[in-house]
Amino acid sequence: MTTKTRRVTITGTAMLLCLGLVTAGTSIVSAGASSAKVPGVTANQITLGATEPLTGIASSGYNQVAKAANAVFKYVDSHGGVFGRKIKYVIKDDCYGTPGFGCTVTNPSTATETHALLGVPVFATVGSLGTPTQDSVRALLKSNGVPQLFVASGSRDWNNPHTYPGLYGWQPSYNEESKIFAKYIKTTYSGANVCFLGQGDDFGQDGLAGLIAGGVKPLSADLYSVPDLVATNGTSFGPYIADFQAKKCTVVVLDTIPGATDAALGAALQLGYSPHWVISSVGSDPQTVDAPFVGKVPTDPEIGAITFSYLPTTTTNSPWIPWIYKVIQADSADFPGFTSSSVLNGNIAYGASYGVAVVEALKATGKNLTRASFLKTLQSVTFSQTPSLLPLRYTAANHQGLNGGYLTTVISASATKPLTGTVYTADSGVDGKVTVAKTLSHGIPAWLK
Repeated sequence: MTTKTRRVTITGTAMLLCLGLVTAGTSIVSAGASSAKVPGVTANQITLGATEPLTGIASSGYNQVAKAANAVFKYVDSHGGVFGRKIKYVIKDDCYGTPGFGCTVTNPSTATETHALLGVPVFATVGSLGTPTQDSVRALLKSNGVPQLFVASGSRDWNNPHTYPGLYGWQPSYNEESKIFAKYIKTTYSGANVCFLGQGDDFGQDGLAGLIAGGVKPLSADLYSVPDLVATNGTSFGPYIADFQAKKCTVVVLDTIPGATDAALGAALQLGYSPHWVISSVGSDPQTVDAPFVGKVPTDPEIGAITFSYLPTTTTNSPWIPWIYKVIQADSADFPGFTSSSVLNGNIAYGASYGVAVVEALKATGKNLTRASFLKTLQSVTFSQTPSLLPLRYTAANHQGLNGGYLTTVISASATKPLTGTVYTADSGVDGKVTVAKTLSHGIPAWLK
């Protein structure tokens, strides 16, 4: 899967991982379970909510994520809903909580928009985007008894069940992804000099920790600043890449957003430096990554790079690919002009995939839906018929979400393909253990076809 439908500039993609805010606490499980009337649930409707950057610099591509989930909900609604209840998905524009930068909302705030969702009310928030933004409203949602589900970020912050029992991640953590990269690097490039460049927050820090836990200690490890990336239009990356070249690093690992990947590839092209690139799934989308000097060279420098996916790529024969196409085509309101020949990018696949997981969980919970019964279902049922490569499984002690996927390689300016097809699993613990998955997700459930 690719991650975006259109190319954007460094300043347009460099805000992909920002946000901020707070409030207080109480038990998620008790809230709603003791009330005869469940907020956000009626006899014929379940109301869910999300905050997303629908406008502004960070909206490019990411404004499709929740819309794709909503397309799934609309499709399910058109086939009778879940136990006769239709799903209403209220999406609020928080512009990544960043004033200016092309926002159409005034003084955007994730907390303000989350308060608005509480007033709807919603049964739960689902798929809200970003680490700092969603960290900022954890206490607010907890104090109001609202589950905070499937946060769109690979932070380990979502696996905090004792403090935030209603908070759940969905995608594999940055740490887990890096451990799988470490296994590949040790096997393929044994003894090579490895350098690392990552974002200066949990994204880069967790990724670096995963590499080291997996047995790969970079010769040089740097963390970049997103504001510096934006302010310099990527030129601040030149010294990092020059240092890697001077250290003779033949493998470079990037835990970078697309704009930062642009900057790294562009700097390497200027220097005539061609290491083996290993790039996080966050910033490897070949459609979005458009290095400044690509037009001056015969081959896109990202082709051949290794990256990672926890969803099937469009170059495979997964039955979920045509299913997602069908669902997105049916939603002409959110995806006008989308046809069977349109590019199914990773943002659309991401939203559609967690949308399926939500519906699966609602169906497994049963007709007598409460917040407590839903969370109990999440912790007791393995969801093995969703688009993700691995079954989705939570426990009382682990709310992280998916824990693996396969390595892929960039094959063109618009596509990736599985490297070997082997699906690996890891966890976010201190060890670097990586294993081949024994059980994979399978098929589309008959009731969803």
